[in-house]
Amino acid sequence: MINVLIVEDQRMMRETMENYIGQAEGYSLAGSLAGAGFSAKFCASHQVDLVLMDVCTENDESGFEATRAIKERFPETKVIIVTSMLDSSYLGRAREVGADSIWFKDVSRDDLMEVVEQTMRGESVYPDRTPKVILGNATSYDFTEAEVKVLRLLVEGMTYKEIAEILDVTPDCVKKHTSSMLSKTGFSSKTKLAAMVVSKRLIVNGF
Repeated sequence: MINVLIVEDQRMMRETMENYIGQAEGYSLAGSLAGAGFSAKFCASHQVDLVLMDVCTENDESGFEATRAIKERFPETKVIIVTSMLDSSYLGRAREVGADSIWFKDVSRDDLMEVVEQTMRGESVYPDRTPKVILGNATSYDFTEAEVKVLRLLVEGMTYKEIAEILDVTPDCVKKHTSSMLSKTGFSSKTKLAAMVVSKRLIVNGF
C-alpha cells in the first residue's frame, strides 16, 4: 500500500485529491495538511511514501522549501509538486529542491494518477514547459526569455532604471522589451500588462 500525504490549502482541491487517492487501488491517504510547514515533521511521525505538494500554502508557507526539507530527511519519499500557478520558473525550482515530478492542476484525474504511477515507478515527470497562457492578443509562449526577465521585475513595481541595474542592461533596453510585450499583447500600459500577468498566475511573487 502506498501512503500519500496531501498538502493543499484550498479545501475543495484538497478534498478532490483525497477522493482521487481514496478511489485508487493500492493507495491510502496518510493525511492532509493545509500548510506546508509541518509536512516534514508529519513524514517523520507517519509512514509516507508520496507527497502531493502545493506551492503556495496556508500562512504563506512554501511548498518548495517543504519539499527541500522532506527530500533532505527522507530521500526515498516521492514528492510531486502540484500547482495551479503557471510561472515558468517553477519547473526549474521544482528540480532544484528535489521534487520527483510536477503536475499542473487543470487536468483530469486520470492525468494526475498517471503522473503518480510514473513517479512511483521511479520516473521523473516534467513537462517541457508550462501550459499556455493567453494575454490579450498574445500567449505566454510569444515572450522571449529577456522579456520574461523584465516582466518579473515589472510585476514587482520596479522602474526601468531599477530593472536595468539588476539585469545589467540599459534603461532603453528595458523600455524596448516592455514596448515589445505591449505591442504583442495589445495592452495600453505596463501597469495593465503586469496586472494581467498576475491575474493569470503567470508570475507569482513570494514563491
